[in-house]
Amino acid sequence: MFLMTIIILVIVEAIGFFITKRYDMSEKVDRGIEFFYWKLSYRRKYIRTLWLTPVSIIITIGFYKEFQSYTFTGIIGVMAFISIFIQAFYNYKKWKNENE
Repeated sequence: MFLMTIIILVIVEAIGFFITKRYDMSEKVDRGIEFFYWKLSYRRKYIRTLWLTPVSIIITIGFYKEFQSYTFTGIIGVMAFISIFIQAFYNYKKWKNENE
């Protein structure tokens, strides 16, 4: 079950990577609603990442309720926090460099 989840996540990330590379040169959107993450400006990506933080906390709580394991929940929580922190830091830096 766990291995299947990992395989699915890798496939989804690979597809997302290829789609991102294909549409990378398109015009970035800074206003209005945009469904695709890679079409957003770095400011909007940063804001979307900040909105993702409470969602990751809810997902971590859901993992604890489902599996009743502090170890598994801790691993998922740390992985989510680190990935969101790195993504937010990267988008913030790119946004500030874009304005200079």
